[in-house]
Amino acid sequence: MKGSEVIQLYVKDLLAFVSRPIIELKGFQKVALEPGESKEVTINVPIKDLQFLNEQEQWVIEKGTYRLLIGNSSKNLPIKQNIEVL
Repeated sequence: MKGSEVIQLYVKDLLAFVSRPIIELKGFQKVALEPGESKEVTINVPIKDLQFLNEQEQWVIEKGTYRLLIGNSSKNLPIKQNIEVL
């Protein structure tokens, strides 16, 4: 059957120094598919999208390891990849 899927990309800061959400939605893309079809999807996440307010109420981006999680819902994220922010 024809259908569509929403691919979602979440980010998790593995070593956060302040309390943060467990995962944060950073991008998504809806894709229309024909029966049996697959597509490659690109979701860009600029580095500035990793910033948050620290305890001094300043916007910062923490250095360290972040995990990218990709799937069709926050409960189904089979694709995982760690990245390093230097």
